[in-house]
Amino acid sequence: MILKTLIMVTLLSTDLKETTKAYHDHFGYGTVSSGTIDPLCAEQSGHETMGGKNYIIMRPPEGEPEVMLRFVEGGNPAYKPMLSSGWNAIELLARDPDRLGKKLIDSPFKVIGPPTFLTNAKNIRAMQVTGPSNEVIYLTQMIDPSKSLLKPFTPVSQVGSTFIVVQGSNSLKTDQQFMEKTFKNLLTEPMRFKIDILSKARGDSPDTLYPIMLLKFAGPYGLEFDQYHTASSSSAIDGGVVLVSASVDSFETSDIDWLRKPGQSNCAGLDGETGLLEFPSGAKLEVITLNP
Repeated sequence: MILKTLIMVTLLSTDLKETTKAYHDHFGYGTVSSGTIDPLCAEQSGHETMGGKNYIIMRPPEGEPEVMLRFVEGGNPAYKPMLSSGWNAIELLARDPDRLGKKLIDSPFKVIGPPTFLTNAKNIRAMQVTGPSNEVIYLTQMIDPSKSLLKPFTPVSQVGSTFIVVQGSNSLKTDQQFMEKTFKNLLTEPMRFKIDILSKARGDSPDTLYPIMLLKFAGPYGLEFDQYHTASSSSAIDGGVVLVSASVDSFETSDIDWLRKPGQSNCAGLDGETGLLEFPSGAKLEVITLNP
């Protein structure tokens, strides 16, 4: 089974009206649809408690890849990200993080990591913010996308689409075994990096080196796995990312440990066959073969 493209990321929102306005006014995102989560769809997603909750689906500005963000009402206003394993952040492409950072002053997006180059090669410049419901967002500029592993699209707008979703891991070795068994995608070997926002959030030493792996999609997308030190698991999700939806080439792979075996679905406007996987961290991934 090969992961092809990111389709949608589902996050919790403590105030849908505030979230809609913030992403529209500051990121240029537009509302595609809104409604109430069908209880059956909530069950299929592995998050039964979302049934009956209001939601909005937003898309990036015109001309950007259509990776949707679905915000579902819920979450804890006191939610603190990056303290437990599972999905912990989304990474959006940005044309100019320095200019964007100045525009976000006094906005609902609070800068927790100012713009900086992430490697000595100085090809990736990024900043990190928290959104209206304390969701973590990386805003990343690829100076030369051709030199990166994912080779993402250059955004035509100030803020583009999601191209990476970040997961906190209890054990990269366990994750590696799971992914090698489940997917045929390229998986990088672990590399160690300082991650300032992680060390601050978790109370680790500023010199802490976190092992990181990247799973590359067939398209210009990826999943990042950050090894947390003294990571804790939590069955309850208080905020942030709760589900990632991605397309795959087919389900013709044996020996997959399905949380929900593939079946036809048209939840969230996604018409096709969907199955549900759960990473060792507890993060849930919805995989889809879209109908023509």
